[in-house]
Order: sequence, then structure tokens, then C-alpha cells
Amino acid sequence: MVTLRINNEIEMVFSFQKGEEKGFDFFFLELFPSLCFFANRLLNNRCEAEDIASSAFIKIWKRHSQFKDAKNIRSYLYQIVRNDCIKFLQQKERRLKVQKAIEYLTIVETKDNVESDIIRTEFFSALYKALNSLPIECRKVFKMLYIDGKKVSEIAGELKISPSTVKSQKARGLALLRKKFISLSFFFFLLLFSIFFCCI
Repeated sequence: MVTLRINNEIEMVFSFQKGEEKGFDFFFLELFPSLCFFANRLLNNRCEAEDIASSAFIKIWKRHSQFKDAKNIRSYLYQIVRNDCIKFLQQKERRLKVQKAIEYLTIVETKDNVESDIIRTEFFSALYKALNSLPIECRKVFKMLYIDGKKVSEIAGELKISPSTVKSQKARGLALLRKKFISLSFFFFLLLFSIFFCCI
């Protein structure tokens, strides 16, 4: 019985390598529930866990020909799920920080809410124009850094540029924006920058 299962698994690995649907279905049915459980233990979010597990199969299927055996397939799937869970938690933490910043600004808001709203609207309008005036590559890097919460190395890989180029674009963008908002302290500027992007 064990030998039969091993032989079937080996056959499914070959099918998976060749890009056949039955090979994909075999490993999906066998591993998807476990991957969902694993992700949910990390996230405590069943829906997001299922999305991440599903995404892992899509990612691995794009490289189906590279896997030599079932152990390799399992290992890579768990690695993808773990990494994507970490990214999700990091982005969630960042969103919570921004939410706290919004709550703080609400608390310290002046009693005259109408005047405060006008000031905020004018600031965001000016900031939106300033961001749109940035060079295209600067805008891309800013979005990936401050909105998507990605690391310099991740951005470099996705945009197919060197990490030093990412850092250079970041520095260039900050310099250009700070010239337009010179009266703001760096921290306050970056805080409002993050809040602004979460609202559009």
C-alpha cells in the first residue's frame, strides 16, 4: 500500500513537472488544507490564509518544471506561504500605525472643524500635485516603499534595478518633495504623506 502511494506520488511529480493538470490537482488537493491551516496559525485570519495558500500554488505552477520531487514541492510551498504571511503582517502593522496617527491628528484637531478641514484639504491638494510632479521612477519607488511596505531589495528585484538605484530614487523624491513643503518637519511630512496615500 505504501509502495503504491510512493509510486503514485512519483508519477504525479512527473505530471507536475510537465505542466499537466492532473499533477497540479494532486498536490493542490493534498497540500492546500494543510497550507491554509499553517497560514491561519500565523495570521488568525481564515480568508487571508486561504488567499495566500491559493497564491502560493499559482506562484509554484509558474515554475513547475524546476521541481525534482514531492518534498521539494512541499518545502517550496510552505516557504512561499510563510514569507507571504510575514509580508501581510508587516503591512498590517504599518496600517495600524497609520491609523493611530490619524486618530492622534483627530484628537489634536482644532475646535473649528470647518477651518481644520479646509487646511487639510488644501494640504492634501498641494501634496497630490507635488507627488504627480515627481519623475515616474520616483513615484514608483515611493509607492512601493511607503504604500506597499516593500523592502529595497524587493523593489530592486521587481523593477529590475539595483538597490542603490532604489535608494537614489527615494532620496531624490524626498528631496524634491521637501523643497515644496519646507516648513514641515521631516517626521510630520512623512506622517501626512503616508496618511494621504492611504486615503486615495
